[in-house]
Amino acid sequence: MSLLTKRASPWQWGNVPGPKMAMCPDNPPRIYASMIKRAKNPLLIVGSYMYEVELGGKPLIDYAIEISKKGKCTIIATAHTLKGFIERGCPVKSMSLVDIVNRLQDPTFTADPAKAPPHDLVLFLGIRYEFASQGLATLKHFAPHLKTLTLCKWYHPNASWSFPNVKDEEWKKLLDDLVQALS
Repeated sequence: MSLLTKRASPWQWGNVPGPKMAMCPDNPPRIYASMIKRAKNPLLIVGSYMYEVELGGKPLIDYAIEISKKGKCTIIATAHTLKGFIERGCPVKSMSLVDIVNRLQDPTFTADPAKAPPHDLVLFLGIRYEFASQGLATLKHFAPHLKTLTLCKWYHPNASWSFPNVKDEEWKKLLDDLVQALS
């Protein structure tokens, strides 16, 4: 069984990543859950779409919290998303996307000093496509010690692994299945 079902195209046609592009597995939730569970210190970076997107009446921020709890991920809240996590009682760190991407280039960096090993898997969720694309390109070239995984509804060719371009209904199903697979 092949890991790749189809060759995905970047959501924005001007995004030309080069010969190394993100993989889209046959069953992303199962594969991604396995990767998250095996990671020594996964990091979830979230962006401004936490407040702007609801999938079937469920805010995207609730998916981020479930994924972080079940996957034991530290959350970095970028943009203005910190308040929503604090209101929900979820432990979170706040940092700009540029700052966290710069720090992740250091193979010894960990966002939570209580967690000893450095980060080995970085998940992106709810970050504007243009910003995520540039952050992922930087990590692809300057942080070879990291694997990157995007949970957005757009294909990000600069990630190690990415969902394909999907509509909101399919994105909701992928996220629901991921949360279930992490249980």
